[in-house]
Amino acid sequence: MCRWGVLIFTVLCTAVPAWADDPANPHPLAKPPSLLADPNVELVDQSIPGAKLEGKDTESGKVSILGDEANSLTPFYVRTGVGLSFVTSVNYPDFGISGNVPMQPGFATGLMLGAQFHDNIAFEIEGGLLYNSVYQNQLEGISATDMTQVTNIQLFQVPLMGNFVFRTDPLADSKIRLVAGGGAGGIFRQVFITGGPNDNTRSQTLSAFQGFGGIQINPGVPDLMVDVQFRYLNSITGQSVPSMSIMGTVTIRF
Repeated sequence: MCRWGVLIFTVLCTAVPAWADDPANPHPLAKPPSLLADPNVELVDQSIPGAKLEGKDTESGKVSILGDEANSLTPFYVRTGVGLSFVTSVNYPDFGISGNVPMQPGFATGLMLGAQFHDNIAFEIEGGLLYNSVYQNQLEGISATDMTQVTNIQLFQVPLMGNFVFRTDPLADSKIRLVAGGGAGGIFRQVFITGGPNDNTRSQTLSAFQGFGGIQINPGVPDLMVDVQFRYLNSITGQSVPSMSIMGTVTIRF
């Protein structure tokens, strides 16, 4: 008896959907379509009560399931940083200075505007400022053209570069990435020479190149990154002034 009941229940469950879908013999409990309904309207699944509706069209009330792509950040970013600048002891014949000039550590700043057009590759335009001055107790043996005495030398460098930036994720989905890159452009240098009988200012503009590398840390916010980089900058032609810096930067995606 029990088996016959199960068999009858199975037949009824199979027949009900077929009956409901048969236009000639509609199911008695099926709701007939409205005469005012548009037969060409797109059918959209109803949202689950309490679910967050992302990508909803406020005019039509439709829900677009776009996932993360609808809320992803743009590829553009701005980065700014500050750090220490180091210049090796060199002669400055292009500025009329003779003798080895030992520069003490100074400061470096930078501002970069870029586009992350690939997960591992970005291009950016960079401007910055590096400042160094001579050790006051190491001016012996340094002289300058048209000057009888040198009491101080200050070097300002303003680079304008185009850079390619490469980054990798060696720890697989970690918050730390390795960053390396390089670029080329121009550099403006100005030297202020203090002494007697009069102070002098000399400047030059040359083509330049740079290379850099370091680590990038994502503190958990998608639109914020922190970098610590070692950077090398020098002119391609003309007066060689090897300049190095250690810079910490903050990147904001928008």
